[in-house]
Amino acid sequence: MRAAMDPHFCSHNKGRLRKYELEMAQHPIRARMCGFGEKDRRPLDPPPVVRLRVRDDSGEFLQSEDVEVWKFVVSATLWAPHSDNDRSIVINPNTLPSSVPMYTPAAPAATASVMSLSEPVKVRNLVGTTVSNAYLLKDHRDNLSIFFIFHDLSVRTEGQFRLKFQFTVIPSEEDPRAFVECVTWSNVFEVFSAKTFPGMTDSTELSKAFAGQGIKITIRKNSRGRVYLPRPDDDDPDDDDDPSAIR
Repeated sequence: MRAAMDPHFCSHNKGRLRKYELEMAQHPIRARMCGFGEKDRRPLDPPPVVRLRVRDDSGEFLQSEDVEVWKFVVSATLWAPHSDNDRSIVINPNTLPSSVPMYTPAAPAATASVMSLSEPVKVRNLVGTTVSNAYLLKDHRDNLSIFFIFHDLSVRTEGQFRLKFQFTVIPSEEDPRAFVECVTWSNVFEVFSAKTFPGMTDSTELSKAFAGQGIKITIRKNSRGRVYLPRPDDDDPDDDDDPSAIR
């Protein structure tokens, strides 16, 4: 795929009459790391949302309802805070070479060690649904727009990151080529360990507006943000099974 040069907008492509502009409608702020298990999901909070605007060849914005949104997709990848290093892939630390004890039958108490020769396993650091179709929805100000919603993204490791979003038009028989038409970036957000995670934020008005239109976004009635001082026996300071959360 050929990427547009501008980080937020794309210029006219040869033979095309539309210009696409991608922008963040809602930035993620924080999350709790989900680790390397396959069942534990800790979604980014609030869920990232991207808005698409479309101009015609005269430079005027098209009405969102006049755009064929079914052919639009946006993909997300995970990057370092300065946008200079793709962090979407990470090595599973459980697969790193280590000394393995080997017990001999003649002397059960004696041990020797061998180095594991298995290759470390690389896994996705950004977990969940990394591609979103377009949704024609009204925001919390009752404005109809084209949105891409990423309510099922988690990060395995702690640290600071940002998301890169790339917009693509699905190829057709008339135009079988696929281009990255435009790109936008989220603000830097932080992923915390279980012991340091300060809790979920309040649900935003935009998230509430989408949930009211049938989008599956978790809406929290009460904020759970707090300064957390872990107890020695507390392994799960933020249990996502919150009775105040509704879908």
